[in-house]
Amino acid sequence: MEDRKISWLWKQVEEARSSGDRDKARESLERLLEDSSVKNTPDENLAVLELCSMKLDRGEVDIAARMLSSFKWYGIPGAAALLLAADVFLKLDMFETSLESLESYLKLYPRDADASRKKGLVLLMLHRDNEAERILLSVARRERYRVASTLTYLALLEAKRDKLEESLHLLLQARELAPYDEKIEHSLLRIEALRVQMRRSAIESDLLPLSEVVPGMTAGMLGLHGYSPEIANSAAETWSRFCASNTPAGRKPETWAAALEYAVTRGGPHFTQEQLAGEYGVSVSQLREHYQILKKSVSLPPARLLEQLASEGSDLLRDTRMDEIAEILAELGSGSNEFENASDAAAWVFQRVSPVDEVQRREIEEFVAYIWRKKGYRK
Repeated sequence: MEDRKISWLWKQVEEARSSGDRDKARESLERLLEDSSVKNTPDENLAVLELCSMKLDRGEVDIAARMLSSFKWYGIPGAAALLLAADVFLKLDMFETSLESLESYLKLYPRDADASRKKGLVLLMLHRDNEAERILLSVARRERYRVASTLTYLALLEAKRDKLEESLHLLLQARELAPYDEKIEHSLLRIEALRVQMRRSAIESDLLPLSEVVPGMTAGMLGLHGYSPEIANSAAETWSRFCASNTPAGRKPETWAAALEYAVTRGGPHFTQEQLAGEYGVSVSQLREHYQILKKSVSLPPARLLEQLASEGSDLLRDTRMDEIAEILAELGSGSNEFENASDAAAWVFQRVSPVDEVQRREIEEFVAYIWRKKGYRK
């Protein structure tokens, strides 16, 4: 009778998971764990791991950690349980335990690339970087196509070694493969922030002259903003010509970098001075002042060349901005705001994000009009 009840509860969990009813799945798991017949059995192991995974997804880390504080296997765990355990322990920063589960699983399935990739990440977290590199490179060679996760973990490895340029390059490749992965975007921003911080620190220690810092910083930000390598090369050449006859003033490379980006992108799809000032964390007046110095000191690339170069990166730039636009349109579509007409709704959107060109502006206006008709906004 007890066996039938446990089987029925597991069936309830599976049906709830299939239908997306997480509350029902959680309730069924809790009822299963309350049954004395599952104590010290593999059913208890699997139920605890499943429930902890749900707790972690809800941000209840403390509860999950307490539940697993005295965790031990009863019987011989199956492959699925080992993988689930590895994932749960990894999220709890219990890296040694996660590694044990992964190694047990890989003894059963040594060619599983996903598990090997995760093992590489765990080794990174344990600072066993050489082993991590060997495994991740092995996985990368076995994968027929590039995989965003593998590139991201290799990028983390390079970042740990202070090879931030290499890390940024790998992350940009990963973003091409998974453009909507928020973790990759977050990593990109962190790596860029580290690059700026390290270069700033070097300047403060008089280890690097300002003339050497600006082109690297600009190249990294141009990549993040979706421009092609040709634009970065144009920026480096412009900066080199400027430094040949001028000594850059000040101690803030980001101001010069923002002005340089504006100078070499002004002829095509580009950020406004206000937007760039926000991106680089400088004032608009500083950016404008430094741009005027550049403009007076060197011949900037002709607009025709800029249009040609910028067109190569314009699609990426538009995609980059569309991530931000999509979030704002989703908020508009949630119905949490009230407007008198579609024009007011469009104005609300444009206060929060600026399109890169007129084509994108029209697209946004069409989206807003559609949402207005669909939702029937009224004051």
